[in-house]
Amino acid sequence: MGKRAKKLYKSNPFSVIDICPSPNPKPHVYDIVQNSLSGNILLNDSIKNLEIWREEICEKSTVTLSVFNSSISTSFIKAIINRYIKCPIEFTVPPGNTISATVENAESIMISKECTGILEGRYCLDISFAASSSWD
Repeated sequence: MGKRAKKLYKSNPFSVIDICPSPNPKPHVYDIVQNSLSGNILLNDSIKNLEIWREEICEKSTVTLSVFNSSISTSFIKAIINRYIKCPIEFTVPPGNTISATVENAESIMISKECTGILEGRYCLDISFAASSSWD
């Protein structure tokens, strides 16, 4: 059998430590931003849908939606939370009840009514997201 050729390896003159500005870089810092909003819902036969929120930021967010349907309403409230990539989350709130849901990566929230007549209620929305801040 022939001789085996020796592989020659040159050491790389650069390493991760050589290209980093500091041997111990500080971790990236994020600020948690929380916003809350609430509002009244009034839908009738001429206004059947209401978009109550749409994401306008590029950060991943967590949204908690609480919907109250008044006992004088003649219809169920249908809440649809559209999400990026995944299927929307939907729930219905009967008159005189409140239902809540917490959803990650929400894109928009739509409120609608399922039957004819007047629908009255309230919604509360809590939005949290991590915002990138500068290096300290």
